[in-house]
Amino acid sequence: MSQAEAAITAQDYDLAAENLQDARQTFNQLSNYYQELAQMFLGVDTQLHQSHRVKALETAQLRDQASYQLALVYRTQNQAALAVPLLMEILRSQQPTRDLGQRAYQQLFELGFVDQPYEGSGSAATSSSE
Repeated sequence: MSQAEAAITAQDYDLAAENLQDARQTFNQLSNYYQELAQMFLGVDTQLHQSHRVKALETAQLRDQASYQLALVYRTQNQAALAVPLLMEILRSQQPTRDLGQRAYQQLFELGFVDQPYEGSGSAATSSSE
């Protein structure tokens, strides 16, 4: 991730994209491994199950952050078709109620993929009940 940040600062977006893709893949694999470990200890050892579950969530968060940065790099390169799937993946993982999910939705709005902004929790419930 730090190499990708340095590449972004140097405006070497191809290298940044490559580094971020590698980071995404690594964090995704780690998250899946921790998730598998957590499942193996479900009902066997609560402390180990919870510990591995937390690690899975932490690495998934890092994966989503790398995905978001990669989507921004793609936007900078005018490659919205590559950014949209990443932003959707982030929304599935983070949900629109979390900060990263809200930022991903905002990017979709700015790209013109969605036509209404998300104003935060409560706005949809208010407008749908009226």
